[in-house]
Amino acid sequence: MQPQPLTKSDLKKKYKTILKLLAIVPLLLMTNASFSQNRKQIYHHAIFWSKTEFNHIFNNKFGLGADVVLRSKSELNSANMFKAPNRESFRLWVHYQFSENARLSISPFGIMHTTEYVGKPSDYDRPDYLEWRSTIQFYHHLKQWKGRIMHTWRYRYEFRWQEQPLTDTYRFFMRARFRYRIRIMLNNKAFYDNYVVYASISNEIGLNLGRNVVWNTFNQNRFYAGVGVRVLNAMRFELRYVDRFRTRGGTGYEFDNGHGFMIGIYIDQLGDLGKKDVLRVRYWD
Repeated sequence: MQPQPLTKSDLKKKYKTILKLLAIVPLLLMTNASFSQNRKQIYHHAIFWSKTEFNHIFNNKFGLGADVVLRSKSELNSANMFKAPNRESFRLWVHYQFSENARLSISPFGIMHTTEYVGKPSDYDRPDYLEWRSTIQFYHHLKQWKGRIMHTWRYRYEFRWQEQPLTDTYRFFMRARFRYRIRIMLNNKAFYDNYVVYASISNEIGLNLGRNVVWNTFNQNRFYAGVGVRVLNAMRFELRYVDRFRTRGGTGYEFDNGHGFMIGIYIDQLGDLGKKDVLRVRYWD
C-alpha cells in the first residue's frame, strides 16, 4: 500500500508541533541551570602554605632535587589560617636540562599526608589519608626585554595512589596540570642576577583522569600573585597570595575555595650558594 502524500494542513500541524518542542527546550535548560545553581555550594577557607625546594644541576644537564610542602587551614567558624594542619608532603626529583630555557623533571617518589577542609560539621568525620605520587613535568620559558620579563609554561602529569581509610585500599587515578606564569623584574636586573626583585602572576588548572574518576574531570584552579627576591646568587624568597578553587568529592556541586598566603624558599643551585662565579643554568620554578 502506497503512503499517502502529506497535505498542506498536515505540514502545518507538524511545523507547529516542532515549534512547540523547540520552545520547551530553553525552558528545560533554564530550569536545569537554575536547579544546579541552587544546589551549588562553595565552602570558603583561610589557608597558609609554605614550600621549600633544593635543586642542583650538574654540568648544566642532569640534576637532583627535593621539595617539602606544609599547609595549614582554618576550621568551622574560624578565620585563623593556622588553626589546623592541612597537608605535609615530600618529593624527590630527577632533572634533565635541555637548555637554560627548558627542563624535563621526573619525581619517582612523593608522599603526602592530608587532613581535609572543614566547611560543615560533618567534615570533622572525614578521616585523614596518605597519598603516594609519581610525577613527570616539562618546563619551558621565553624571555623578553633582556630577561626582565619571563613567560613560563609548565605541563605536569601525576600518577596518584590515594588511601581510602574506610576500606584499607588505594584509589588510583591521574591528573593533568597546565600552568602559565609571567615574571616581571622590578629593579633593572634579570632573573638570575643577585638581588633581583620581581613580581609574578600565574594560573593553573588541574584535570582528573582515569576510570576511577566517576564524576568531575575538573579538579581545581590555582591563582597566584606575589613578589620575590634573589639572594646569595642561588636562593630566592617569595611571598604569594593564593586562591585555590576545587571540586569537593564526587557530588558535582560542592566546592572548596581557599584564600591565603604562601611563603616559598627556593635554592636553584645548592652547590653555588654564596659563590661569585655560578652556573647560568639554575632555573627551577
